[in-house]
Amino acid sequence: MIIESLKLHDFRNYEELTLAPHPGINILFGQNGSGKTNLLEAVHYCALGRSHRTSVDREVVRKGAMMSACGVQVRKSGMKVDVAVKLMPGEGRKKQVFLNRKRSDRLSDMMGKLQCVIFSPEDLMLVKEGPSVRRRFIDMMLSQLSTGYFVALQQYHKALEQRNAILKEIKRGTHCDAAMLDAFEEAMAKPCETIITLRKKIVEQVAVVAAEKYKAISGRENEQFSMRYLCCLQSMENIVEQVKEQLRKNRQEDVFRGATHFGIHREDMALTLSGREMKLFASQGQIRTAALSMKLAQLEVFRQQTGESPVLLLDDVMSELDMTRRTRLLNEIADVQTFITCTDESDLEGCRERRSYQVSMDEKGSAQIREISGGEKVHQRSEIIEDPDFT
Repeated sequence: MIIESLKLHDFRNYEELTLAPHPGINILFGQNGSGKTNLLEAVHYCALGRSHRTSVDREVVRKGAMMSACGVQVRKSGMKVDVAVKLMPGEGRKKQVFLNRKRSDRLSDMMGKLQCVIFSPEDLMLVKEGPSVRRRFIDMMLSQLSTGYFVALQQYHKALEQRNAILKEIKRGTHCDAAMLDAFEEAMAKPCETIITLRKKIVEQVAVVAAEKYKAISGRENEQFSMRYLCCLQSMENIVEQVKEQLRKNRQEDVFRGATHFGIHREDMALTLSGREMKLFASQGQIRTAALSMKLAQLEVFRQQTGESPVLLLDDVMSELDMTRRTRLLNEIADVQTFITCTDESDLEGCRERRSYQVSMDEKGSAQIREISGGEKVHQRSEIIEDPDFT
């Protein structure tokens, strides 16, 4: 899977940008705050319809602009597909998705068209922080692999919001028919069949690969990194009925809390190193290696599932790694289109098939990109997306 062109319009601090990336490694270097990460964010939008940095779409619209857009042309399995996302700053205005220059009614239609794996310093939180960070890792991965999972997750969270709203009303003394809770609990339980089954399967697959990647990057054969899915249920039998039973059983306590405290929205993964919980015992170097191993395992599982390598986005991670780990990482991504941000291009000495770009800001604060090195084996520039609806 290769991004052959990237186009931005009023996205963050980019007024207009058209870029034809290298099929190998693309290095984006420059001062902090110049706009390097904004390019990775645009790619992420085209893969998942959302930012990896904010949940508020209007934040990416350039100040004073009426709308923002980002688009890519992707080559996969010998075919080309255009993906574009429009974002509007107004309250209540939904984002718009375009596939092959035609507007799509559903966000789920874009899932899988472009697959990406992103690793940034914040991903150290995969090990150090609470369950929500690890759930997000699983959810973003599965949403790119399975449209059914993405839809099931949306259905579950919509029903969860409705159940929580009723619980709050009951807590305030409002009478609510039990049949309403029954209906929303049914709506929560049905998607769990898909969600729990796929979560268990994908964590098991990622765990095997991540353990191998950890040893390859760390060089320590005696350290065994492991991942384990912590399901909200005791067994994988009759998932829907189990969920409904637990929700009914917990109603009284949930009313007292004003929120649902059982369900897939509270699940977690256990991360251990040689049998010890990493959050409590791991060093900073071990935490970095574990988080990076999980991301590289995600990349490899994508490749196993689809036959295509996803695009890899590395946001300012080289400075976090020592020279040995840096070299081993570059060996791992030799055949993957990669976008790497850094403040100093010398952090990536030794990369061969690459293209280097210097990112800076002009006096108005707009990002500017200048190609410094074309790299080896540069493919011919592809046709850039020209979509009348895009701008």
